[in-house]
Amino acid sequence: SVKWLHRLGCNVLAMSPDKQDYGHHNYPLERFEKAITYLKAQGNEKIGIASASTTGMLALVAASYLPDITLTIAMCPSDFIMEGFYQDGKDGAHERPGDNESSVSWRGEPLLYLPYAYRHPEYWQKIKEESKASGNMIASRDMFDESERRHPVQEHEKIKIENIKGTVIFVGAEDD
Repeated sequence: SVKWLHRLGCNVLAMSPDKQDYGHHNYPLERFEKAITYLKAQGNEKIGIASASTTGMLALVAASYLPDITLTIAMCPSDFIMEGFYQDGKDGAHERPGDNESSVSWRGEPLLYLPYAYRHPEYWQKIKEESKASGNMIASRDMFDESERRHPVQEHEKIKIENIKGTVIFVGAEDD
């Protein structure tokens, strides 16, 4: 999507977690705030954000906190803030849940989140089982459904999309 937006003449920033760990845990929204300040200093007047899946959720959260974002394209995001996760290879697992931490933080404070149904190492085992059964190595919908069954999403864990100050485009699959 970045290349497509570049062809349309849009400046694009990519959201990047730690270089050694693609996980998302206490990702500071201030990174977006800093990027917006930079873009405005370069003469940009319109700021948009677009992303998919976990970072789609992150895009919605950023737009709900930062009023300078006036276009938000979220592809297959959750409507709640997820618990953080690591992709650091611990104990041979590709991914594991955070250590009771949010995926996103604001002003140094973690945002409230929906906890995962499973802990390490069961978390990764469940993802592998679902991936094998569905043939889709990146899908983990059953885990999210079970997380919501065990802990119904509370209002304070939901993304406050009503705070977004611009156009929001949601893209999702029929079964999502």
